[in-house]
Amino acid sequence: MRLACRPRLALLFARRGAEGQAATLFAEGGSGGFIYHGIIGLAVLIGLAWLLSEARARIRWRYVIIALVSQFVIALILLRVPFLREGFLALNGVVRALSDATRAGTSFVFGYLGGGAAPFTISDPAASFILGLQALPLILVMSALSALLWHWRVLPWVIRGFAWALRRSLALGGAAGVAAAANIFAGMVEAPLMIRPYLARMRRSELFVLMSVGMATVAGTMMVLYATILAPVIPGALGHILTASVISLPAAILIAQIMIPDADLPAAPEAAQPLEMPRYGSAMDAVTVGTQQGLVLLANVIAMLIVLVALVALVNLLLSLLPEMAGAPLSLQRLLGWL
Repeated sequence: MRLACRPRLALLFARRGAEGQAATLFAEGGSGGFIYHGIIGLAVLIGLAWLLSEARARIRWRYVIIALVSQFVIALILLRVPFLREGFLALNGVVRALSDATRAGTSFVFGYLGGGAAPFTISDPAASFILGLQALPLILVMSALSALLWHWRVLPWVIRGFAWALRRSLALGGAAGVAAAANIFAGMVEAPLMIRPYLARMRRSELFVLMSVGMATVAGTMMVLYATILAPVIPGALGHILTASVISLPAAILIAQIMIPDADLPAAPEAAQPLEMPRYGSAMDAVTVGTQQGLVLLANVIAMLIVLVALVALVNLLLSLLPEMAGAPLSLQRLLGWL
């Protein structure tokens, strides 16, 4: 039970302690007060992880410091280097292309309910947007594209590059490093499957790193979906989400190595284990299998959205029975806003 709960803390620490603080420190026009606030918050979160550590004497502070510094270096490079910032803007075109391609498929299947031309005059265009038929099917397209890129051996090379960087900087070698790098592009379920033969031999600390990284990063399929939804209100949404996910990788490793340090202290990081590659008979087979896997994910997302929204509405109904505060009824949204 203790091990199952701690990745949630790692997710909180990684998101708040890395993305928020790094973005604050490197945001243009940020005041000194915000910088001090970020530094204090980062120190507090690391301190909490230290207090919850199972073996403080085994913490390898050298790699903790490297992981901490790497977050700021990554943020500085991704947010300050001009051509990378322009690249983030170019990613918006990729998001629009994927969104338009998905809309072509949904409008063909669902007609105007899927985003196609309506056979009547629409007085309120915003009311015609149907999340489950127009935005969420992007999961299917991204899942199929991911499988196709695996079949063409594009993603494995990218993952090996990240695994090499983790092995050289944080001494996270072997299967754990490969799976941690894969979490940037694959989901929390898919990434461990790439090292399936090695899971039984992984140490407890390595499993905790794998779980923490999985909860701190954003899968590529969901990343594009989030960017599509946020694009109208946040310029360069995909670039921001990608930056946050990459920064969260060393942040999650940092927290995991503090809370459950490795019992073994290798003199040098071990070599990366080979990926267990998904085997597809052809490109069409990859598209078919990827679509089937995406369909399961799509069904899970729709089901969870229905249940969670219903639960929030139920909590709000219960809170409405309490006396009003500041001239308005209590709600879960207001309570979380105060926190």
